[in-house]
Amino acid sequence: MTTPQQQQSPQEQSPLQQPAAPQPAKKGIKVPRLVISLVVLVVLGGIGWYLSRDDALNAKIGDCMHQTGPNDVSIVKCDSADADFTVLGRVEDKTQSEVDTTGVCDQWADTTSAYWEGKSGQKGTILCMKGLKGQ
Repeated sequence: MTTPQQQQSPQEQSPLQQPAAPQPAKKGIKVPRLVISLVVLVVLGGIGWYLSRDDALNAKIGDCMHQTGPNDVSIVKCDSADADFTVLGRVEDKTQSEVDTTGVCDQWADTTSAYWEGKSGQKGTILCMKGLKGQ
């Protein structure tokens, strides 16, 4: 004997068959993550530039330098009491040993000091400088 199948009313449906409840609309401003990431990147880049703006690698011909340690110089204003040197020339892609052995700064006759900036064992930049305080 077969029994007629009973139809279930919408209230009697199993939990798997219930329609999903509508999601509440999110309120507020929607800003894509990419835009936020780009803004953060620009801000961090600006901070990095600001903190490194007086590094020796940024020195140009005519800039003045202050010796901040035995092997460190930084850019200063030329009218500053801290100005120890003026940059006469820049030579790129030289190793630290080439500062003394090649006479790389000989082309600037007034050179009294040469400063090399780079990573040990790699090529870097040589600043050929003239002392401002009787060096």
